[in-house]
Amino acid sequence: MEMSTTTEQERQNRESFIRVAEELWNKRNYDVVDEEYDPLVEAHAFSEPDGVVGTEAMKAWAKKYHDAFSDFHIEVFDVKAKDEFVYGRYRLTGTHDGTLRREGGDDIPATHRDVETWGLVEARYEGGLCIEEWNSTDIMTMLSQLGVVPE
Repeated sequence: MEMSTTTEQERQNRESFIRVAEELWNKRNYDVVDEEYDPLVEAHAFSEPDGVVGTEAMKAWAKKYHDAFSDFHIEVFDVKAKDEFVYGRYRLTGTHDGTLRREGGDDIPATHRDVETWGLVEARYEGGLCIEEWNSTDIMTMLSQLGVVPE
């Protein structure tokens, strides 16, 4: 059986992925977006049906969740890099103590409830920068925990 070895680029992409989780999502360092993402990055997520395009949109997307959950936190698990892709899963927790803005203006005012859910991310890198990201959070569990959809 042949052992697979991680290339230097795969290692760097994996480190970038973990850095974004820690710096952007947990520490609210929005500058990391300019350092780790391509200016024309595209992100796909159930919560953003129109997509997220560009670094300013990435920052706004993170800020939307930071505004809604003052203690928003993600913990990443099983982060793997293969070729130009990095895959990982995460646990998301937070207290909904701010307004969660949603496309279409169907905002969710603070419920002061705790959420704990999970998600999966696939990121694609080119030239050391993330150029595309697919993010699937278990948003139905989150909405159920917030009491805005039936359990």
